[in-house]
Amino acid sequence: MVITDIQFLVTGFRFEEPMKVAFATITDMDSCIVKILTDEGITGYGEAAPLPFVTGDNLGTVLAVGKDLRDALLGMDPRAIGAVHRVMDRLYAGNGAVKAGIDIACYDIAAKAAGVPLYKYLGGDDPHIHSDVTIGIDAPEKMAEKALEWVGKGFDILKVKLGEDVRTDLERMCAIHEAVSGKARLRIDANQGWTVKDTLWISSELASLGVELIEQPVAAGDFDGLQEIRMHTPILIAADESCHGIRDAMRLASMRAADVINIKLMKCGGIYPAIKIAAICEAAGLTCMIGCMGESALGNLAGMHLAAALDIIREVDLDSVYILAQEKVSGGFDHRGGKAVLWDAPGIGCTVKGESE
Repeated sequence: MVITDIQFLVTGFRFEEPMKVAFATITDMDSCIVKILTDEGITGYGEAAPLPFVTGDNLGTVLAVGKDLRDALLGMDPRAIGAVHRVMDRLYAGNGAVKAGIDIACYDIAAKAAGVPLYKYLGGDDPHIHSDVTIGIDAPEKMAEKALEWVGKGFDILKVKLGEDVRTDLERMCAIHEAVSGKARLRIDANQGWTVKDTLWISSELASLGVELIEQPVAAGDFDGLQEIRMHTPILIAADESCHGIRDAMRLASMRAADVINIKLMKCGGIYPAIKIAAICEAAGLTCMIGCMGESALGNLAGMHLAAALDIIREVDLDSVYILAQEKVSGGFDHRGGKAVLWDAPGIGCTVKGESE
């Protein structure tokens, strides 16, 4: 089997409500559906969803780099995923989003050729996924109302965006705790918004509220700060923006600067490098979370299949499928609240509307 064409179908998705985080307010996402055709008639689909302030690229670079990668990959076997990545990495050092789109489409083809769902192709046997859902920054009472709304929809893990003034952030968490105490697990994501001093002060207060995890409290490059926080806080510390790829994972693991690494396919370049990051974490005694940045159900489903395949991925933060208003991609899983069950269809299992397969 060989690749005969790679197509990039530009699309976009709008958040049902603006999502405010520490460094931006996000209302919509540019994205690209990646379609790979083969000489055996099997078509694979992936997604390249760049987020400039995280991935360092945008829709324009996805399309430009994608053209070069297409030319280089024509005639290759999409199932030879290591070779595919060697070619992509030789041409471009970064550009994780477009590499992820191609990688996901290749895995979709490989699983379809094997006649099994992707999670089984990757070695898994349980299709059940349990994800959190994210609450954006707002006034304390508004965030508490949103928390109750999500709990009412069946979600029992809430990830709360913070990262502004720590005193106000604590008020937000107190309001949420009062609203949903005993009904949902709580974790927070500061998106690099705090200092080490801020984090150490607020962490003891958050622990008393039952918060189980703090994600990326300080700047992405502050590995020493993450290490200090991890050594002096009772709450699990997760690295997100600090870990883009294998080298970052190695550094975090060797420094013991995090308890958890949040793997995002758009950051690291797809499933193949994500598996390597997960192996590093497992060897070092860390655990993993699988996250997203606003990609559609297609990108989220790829992450779900990986989570279903790897035991070291203990936490799932694949919720954009629940908060995006989009109609381009459908199917692939059923859910009640954050508890999802992957379909038993070959490959990723979803349908890209307007496409025959």
